[in-house]
Amino acid sequence: MAMENSKQESGETQIPNLGVTATGATTPCSIGGKYCHQCRQKRTDVVGSCVAKKRSTTCLLKFCPMCLINRYGENAEEVALKTDWICPKCRGICNCSLCRKKRGQRPTGILVYQAKETGCSSVSELLETEGADKFFYKKKAKPEDAAVASSQNQGEENTVMDINNACGIETAAVKKGKKKEEDQLEEVKIPQGISSIPVSGIDLPPENAGDVFQFLEFCLAFGKTLDLKKGEAECVIREMLSGSQQHPMVIQMIIKLLTVILEDRGETSVCLSATDDSWFTAIRKYLVESEVQIDGFPAQMLQEYEKLDLKNRFKLLNFLCDETLGTSLIRNFIDDSFAKKQEAKDKLKAAKNKVNQHEQKLQHEFAKAVSESNGTLLSNEKWHAILSQTNDEEVHSEMLEASEMLSKVSKKSDDTHRTKPVELDENGFILWKLKSYNNEEPNLLLQDIGSWDEVCAHEKWFAFSSEQKPEIEKYLSFKRMKRLEAKRKTKTIVES
Repeated sequence: MAMENSKQESGETQIPNLGVTATGATTPCSIGGKYCHQCRQKRTDVVGSCVAKKRSTTCLLKFCPMCLINRYGENAEEVALKTDWICPKCRGICNCSLCRKKRGQRPTGILVYQAKETGCSSVSELLETEGADKFFYKKKAKPEDAAVASSQNQGEENTVMDINNACGIETAAVKKGKKKEEDQLEEVKIPQGISSIPVSGIDLPPENAGDVFQFLEFCLAFGKTLDLKKGEAECVIREMLSGSQQHPMVIQMIIKLLTVILEDRGETSVCLSATDDSWFTAIRKYLVESEVQIDGFPAQMLQEYEKLDLKNRFKLLNFLCDETLGTSLIRNFIDDSFAKKQEAKDKLKAAKNKVNQHEQKLQHEFAKAVSESNGTLLSNEKWHAILSQTNDEEVHSEMLEASEMLSKVSKKSDDTHRTKPVELDENGFILWKLKSYNNEEPNLLLQDIGSWDEVCAHEKWFAFSSEQKPEIEKYLSFKRMKRLEAKRKTKTIVES
């Protein structure tokens, strides 16, 4: 699986690119996909064929299903089928942070829950009903600035509250106070993580951990298909973080990925060497011909590999991993994995049907025997005679074999799926459980992206100590209870 740094403006279910989806379905971290205009996630499930034109160019903006439904109340399946659809930006109602800033407005932050509470179907309807300038996101104040900020804003907040009260407007602060009175759950904060993240004997810096895990997850999922040796991915990471200017293992990995990509494009005579700059020339050519644009990594930067800093070297490596996912080699592997999984499912289903038929036959034979004995108890010999005729052992052995087969192929198939986050936090914290990080419990990682509304999120990663396991479990339990309480309240509102 692969992983990509990201942020989420709408605050729903999309977050960092931590997963490769085999089918190209709902993954915030979709590899080889396109970007959602709203949350700026690279995904393979984005939809929308906007017919609006600016001069002679047709709008190419896409939106992911969650942003469409939560931010604009539009169903992705219906949008995908429309031939006259105009995107929110071309309609002048786009409420993403960039479009709002261009209109002189502040980013809204997560408003979907507030929209639902007020009876609106989406954030767009809430902004239209209540006023586009009424809602905006406020960044968390730093502890050292909290006292100063509180003193400076107290007079302004009091004035706003007086005006709102006079106009009969229930402010967010008032609503929050009422909700707190109604909510009996005690707030539980996520524990502070540890900045040192050990992986295969390597202590990862928090600022590079995301890039490292993206690469390791990719290698775990497709290493065998790419004929990677055991431990090769870890050696590449260790070499990149060593600070050395000599990177033979890294260059060999780049050549291997680039060869797969170029051969898939029909360039059968690909011959790249690590002893010269032919491999780097091929990368430059590929970027120019494919017209690929990567934020912060334009083609003109590719002058010399040695001039790239560590961040951009990781960006280049993971970019090639992303491109490799679109090749027939990887797609065939994914399709084959799914076909085998479906075959195993069908075999298990057939085995279960045989077991059901077997049990029905047993019941029939026993009922018949009891009837013939005029209701008297059957002897042990009679019981064993009936059981021996139904071939019980063979039927159950077949089902067990089918179950083991499904378990085996499912593991391989699941490796090609995206990795879902364990938990999302409204403050920009995300918990992950990755296959490439199997340290002692709790084997969870914390990704801090700062804020869902930051245009350029500077993420950091943290681990947890075994002593923090009870705190993590308490936090996860609190989040589950909070979701259940929210569902209960929503159900109550709908039923009423």
